[in-house]
Amino acid sequence: MNNSLPYVQPAPQPVVPEKRRYTLAQKLLALAVLLLGYFYIRAFLFSASGLGRTLFVFLLLAVSAAYMAHAKIRPNAAAVAAGALTGLFSLVFVWIPSDWLTFFTAVFCQLRYTYFVYKSMDTRIERRPGRFFDLDLLKAVFAMPFASFGALFPALFTAPADRRAKGNRRAVRTVGLVLLGLVLSAFPTAVVVSLLSFDGGFRALLDGLFSFDLPQVSFFEQLVYIVMAVPVAMYIFGLWSSGSRGACAGMQAESCARSRRAAQILPRTVVVAACVPLLLVYLLFFVVQFSYFTSAFSGVLPADFSYAEYARQGFFELCAVLVLNGGVAYLLFLFAKRTGKNAALRICIGLFCAASLILTATAVSKMLLYVDAFGLTLPRVYTLWFMLTVALVFILLLARMVSRRVRFVPAALAVCIAMFGILAFSNAPSIVSRFNADRVCSGAGWTLDRAYFEQLGASAVPDAVRLENDPNADHVTRSNARRFLDDYALYHEDGGFFSFNLAEHRARQALAAAERGRLTIPQQNSRACGNFPAARLCKTDRKQAKVRFPIRGCIFACFFINAILNRISGFPEAPRPPAG
Repeated sequence: MNNSLPYVQPAPQPVVPEKRRYTLAQKLLALAVLLLGYFYIRAFLFSASGLGRTLFVFLLLAVSAAYMAHAKIRPNAAAVAAGALTGLFSLVFVWIPSDWLTFFTAVFCQLRYTYFVYKSMDTRIERRPGRFFDLDLLKAVFAMPFASFGALFPALFTAPADRRAKGNRRAVRTVGLVLLGLVLSAFPTAVVVSLLSFDGGFRALLDGLFSFDLPQVSFFEQLVYIVMAVPVAMYIFGLWSSGSRGACAGMQAESCARSRRAAQILPRTVVVAACVPLLLVYLLFFVVQFSYFTSAFSGVLPADFSYAEYARQGFFELCAVLVLNGGVAYLLFLFAKRTGKNAALRICIGLFCAASLILTATAVSKMLLYVDAFGLTLPRVYTLWFMLTVALVFILLLARMVSRRVRFVPAALAVCIAMFGILAFSNAPSIVSRFNADRVCSGAGWTLDRAYFEQLGASAVPDAVRLENDPNADHVTRSNARRFLDDYALYHEDGGFFSFNLAEHRARQALAAAERGRLTIPQQNSRACGNFPAARLCKTDRKQAKVRFPIRGCIFACFFINAILNRISGFPEAPRPPAG
């Protein structure tokens, strides 16, 4: 008799995922990006454009390079180029004053840094920008950062994985000793700084270096800044963490290619039937408005139209049509079936490109006619730049439809980056100001209003000084320039070291030089006269006078040191100099 019990398979034990351990380099990176997150909030969101934003970008690149060197990550040429472009375009914040262009530059720098990390971690879908560039961009900006969005806090508060290594213990000990030394030196450093602040030049330097005025910020505001800095740090660290552990390894070229082939469901007949009505509408529009369009190319104003009406009528509608054409071409690329040489698809996209180029040329010619009559403004410059960039992209797309040897995506990226660089580093506000001032000084009969000067800001100050004293300018323009300079000197103050901007620096120099050349001695000593140049001198040159004439501070410093020495040695205190 067999008394053995039947075999019972043991229940499967739950698989406990292994707790991820972070290296010392990752922990230091987490701490660094947390501090940089606070710097980002203060420099980008709650500060004017200036040197602070440029310093933030370079600090972020330096921290990234240090982490890559410690983690033995060797970036490829594309990653190095992306990082170099990020640092190069960050100089725009110092080059031009705060404007919409600086906002787009900030967005561009953030996208380039994200792509720099993405390329450095070698997690790209394809080696070179091509048919999956849009998916690569979405993966870099959204998928990778949010795949490890919560990895910041475990990296900060867990022990390092290689804590037993001798080198890491030495590094931790070194960091601890450095922090201890900094804590011990805090009090004597504060005492020495407070004692040396009697000098006006040194005090002005401290005011410029610490222009954030942190002691004047309330505790609640500081708490808000810290809370807002945490998501920024989580985003940056999540990008690095996902790349190091392969969190988005599933998005590869093979899977993306299968998804693209599955989305191509529109037959050739459907594509042609959908494109023909749009192309017929374009053809009918061009035939009906042929004389209207040719007048723009010939520089002749049509009858019953003013320059403003001719330039603005239908302009924004044309821009919307161009964007629509680009969207239609992209949708055809995504959903149209590919069979053989795809002649029908290529012809349809090529016709859309040709129609878009004609509309672009018409809009540009109309805008140039308007500029020749009424001058330049920043919106007109940005509009012309946008139209030219769109035209170049459509030319590349048309070339791609003609020849398969043309690599559209890399060429379009290069063109867009080059055009954006030309716009950013050309200092468009200064070009607009110089162009209009030259036309006014040449006796063209133009009149510049006050809103025009205020729109350009600091870039218009040197030309406003020139117009104020130019005899060819009309009285209204000189009066508006004088009022603008008065308001600029009255309300615009130096933001300090972190807000330094080259355009604003040149504006202050031009204003001070003009005032020194115009003012007499009684005007400089009279503050209650109400004269415009004298009032402007009291506002703009007050801080500069301390730096320009430091002998007064040196004299008071000598008397101060002499008084201390006399007290120590027992001699009576020397008489003080008379005030003033």
